[in-house]
Amino acid sequence: MFKKSLLTVLFAAAVSQAAVQELIPRLTSSDLDIQSKARLELLAACSRASSPEATEADRKAICLEICEILNENPPVITVLQPLLNNLERISGEESVSTLEKLMDHKDEHVRDDARRALAVNTSPQAGQVLGLRLKARKARSPKETAGLIMALGERKEAGASNLIAPYVSNKDMSIFLATVVALGQLDEDAGIRALAMQRAKESGFRKTQLDAALFATDRKEVYARLNSDSEADQVQAVALLGLILSGETGVASPAMASGDPAQQVAVIEAALQGKNEAVCNAVASNLGSLPAYIQLQALGALEFSGNRAYAKAVQPLLHSEDLFVQDAASRVLARIGTTESVSVLLENGRPAALQALGQLNVDGVDTALEKMAAKSRDEKTRAEAIEVLANRGRTDLIPVFFQYAEEDNRTVSAAAVKAISELGTLANLDALTQLMIAKETAPVSRNALSAIVEITRRSPEQGEAVEILVAPLAGVSPRSQANILQALAQTGSDEALKPLADACTSSDEQLQKSAIKMLSGWKDKNALPIMIELAGNDSLSVANHVTLMRGVSRLLASQRRLDREQAQQALEVCRRSEERQMIQDIIDQKK
Repeated sequence: MFKKSLLTVLFAAAVSQAAVQELIPRLTSSDLDIQSKARLELLAACSRASSPEATEADRKAICLEICEILNENPPVITVLQPLLNNLERISGEESVSTLEKLMDHKDEHVRDDARRALAVNTSPQAGQVLGLRLKARKARSPKETAGLIMALGERKEAGASNLIAPYVSNKDMSIFLATVVALGQLDEDAGIRALAMQRAKESGFRKTQLDAALFATDRKEVYARLNSDSEADQVQAVALLGLILSGETGVASPAMASGDPAQQVAVIEAALQGKNEAVCNAVASNLGSLPAYIQLQALGALEFSGNRAYAKAVQPLLHSEDLFVQDAASRVLARIGTTESVSVLLENGRPAALQALGQLNVDGVDTALEKMAAKSRDEKTRAEAIEVLANRGRTDLIPVFFQYAEEDNRTVSAAAVKAISELGTLANLDALTQLMIAKETAPVSRNALSAIVEITRRSPEQGEAVEILVAPLAGVSPRSQANILQALAQTGSDEALKPLADACTSSDEQLQKSAIKMLSGWKDKNALPIMIELAGNDSLSVANHVTLMRGVSRLLASQRRLDREQAQQALEVCRRSEERQMIQDIIDQKK
């Protein structure tokens, strides 16, 4: 690495000291590789001479050396082009006379390279040369005339508008376009007058280009002139936008109330870009009367204003017939809503509204939600308030959610258990299991079962979770036992496998039947050895044996590469020919 860096430094130093003259023979080489390397060395030398570390004398010296070669008028373009390209990058006053001379070169590409170098040359003399060239009434191609005009515009050459303006009526499109762009860049009174006068005579594409040049000047008087009912809607809208952004905010309210979609969109865009309070007020006060597609744009402007005062104007849109508008209003209220927005967002109830409530960051939101969750007479509102509180991460409310889960109201209890599922940990698993047992005949028992599975699956302590679930197994009703076994089975953990297998040999026939049914539906092949061993237990009923063997055959069939030892063991424990044939078919298919 050090050696490579050192070689790079030495190479750069050698190039910076090399005379440009020495590179000329290589620039004319027929070997493209040699020619390309010479161009790179020339570029490196010029970059070195014009770098911040170099002096003005270094830059001037290499430019004079290049000019000396160019003054000899080398006939080969492969020499002229790289030399001119480097003068375009670094030249100053010392190069102007040479570049002026090359503008009369017989090759049009050399002439254009010289013009481009003068266009970016830092000396005033370069601008004078370009101006005199344009002023001279000599025969030249439209392309060259357009190039001179573009160069003066690019330089923003003071006073050049009077010289360029007469070309604005030229019929040649290249000259016309160059003139229009240059006058817009120069932004001088004479040029603005010329553009405005010519605009009255044009139509179609040419008029559009004149409009663009006038707007590019960013002048308030231009915007005021074009903000007229006699203008096309698009022109008037752009003029209105520019006028507002330039400080004339008083025109915003009339434009919003005009009913003209183009003007309304212009005001909305001005509100979005400028974030001016008066303009945003105009948008907010007319929000309800706008068409839906414009309301969507207006909502964006109000959202990024960051002003919560506009929440009152946005809230009614939650009742819009357009669902896109409803959801957009919800997203805006997530950013600028207030405590008053809580009830209307809950009333809306769409996912976007509930998500907005989860994101709304303003004092009083949690208090309002807690009150609605506890006291609202509408069960849907209570359930949504609970859901939002869970979305807001209120783990401190888990004890309260357990209280709601015990209510007979199915909608509220389901929402409360879902909240516990999202926020709870193993510390809540025992209480959740007891809830499932206590409410075994109620629908919320199924919700509790899903919550238990969810908490257990995401817990890193699977063994502890299984212990909590298994602890009450012996002393509860068969229905609750089945629920607990189902929770163990759905977790799918290795730790849950043993207690489920133990239940398969229980003296309680109902518990045994439920456990075998759960085990037979196990999704992982890790249960195969236990299932085969249990199926070989002669004490099992034929029905339970068949249930297990169907689970065994399912897991064997799912193996990408059949475990033949397990398959053989399964054959040996089969009691009926049907199950034996089923296993044999799997073995045959896997050969």
